[in-house]
Amino acid sequence: MYKACCFVYVILFLVDRIPPVVSGDGDQIVTIPLGSGGTSVAWIEPTASDNSGIVTLDSRSHSPGQFFPPGTTTVTYNFIDPSGNTVTYEFDVIVIEGKLDLLLFNNIG
Repeated sequence: MYKACCFVYVILFLVDRIPPVVSGDGDQIVTIPLGSGGTSVAWIEPTASDNSGIVTLDSRSHSPGQFFPPGTTTVTYNFIDPSGNTVTYEFDVIVIEGKLDLLLFNNIG
């Protein structure tokens, strides 16, 4: 008499679809003297966390301490986790040229 035997294997692959979470200080506003042409701006870089425990900085458009001309420049950071989930964090570096102080003289005479 023959006996049949059967094995069933179940392999589960958990798929992580949750992107990393980023925290940062937001916009950086710097005032410079009129006519200076720009300045170096430093900031604390944003950080990211993820449910996997591993997050990598994939790219950034600018680095702390870089030179910025007057006006608004958007800085972008991209983070990625081991499952390929990404998150983008953006903030503006705003360089404002100060105003010339007007001195008013009264003509005494």
